[in-house]
Amino acid sequence: MVGIFLFGAVTATEILQLDQLTLIVRAVMEIAAQVLVGVVIFAIGLYVANLAFRLIKSSSSASSNTLAQAARIAILAFVGALALGQMGVATNIVNLAFGLLLGAVAVAIAIAFGLGGRDVANEELRNWVNHLKR
Repeated sequence: MVGIFLFGAVTATEILQLDQLTLIVRAVMEIAAQVLVGVVIFAIGLYVANLAFRLIKSSSSASSNTLAQAARIAILAFVGALALGQMGVATNIVNLAFGLLLGAVAVAIAIAFGLGGRDVANEELRNWVNHLKR
């Protein structure tokens, strides 16, 4: 109904030769179309997230519930960012948030690998030093 009303408003303002009002109504239509596409993207993402949740949870693993929830949250976060980007809402904030998230994951992996592999690295370094001394 809203779409039909907006198309009718554009036609009416063109017939009445109200150029400024025609531009305003067209801008409202463009924004409404962006919001509609964003909502459709989010709806599809919600369906995919729930499908992934059910598929992962159906496996008989001990931690399947935790993994299913993590997958659902990750998919919803990604799809939410895509939908906000499509709507044109805070695109810089969404890009910055994903960049920071990716950087945080990389630092977390580096720290975990560094702290977890400290003993192995120490042993390998001693082997190299002993090999160089010979």
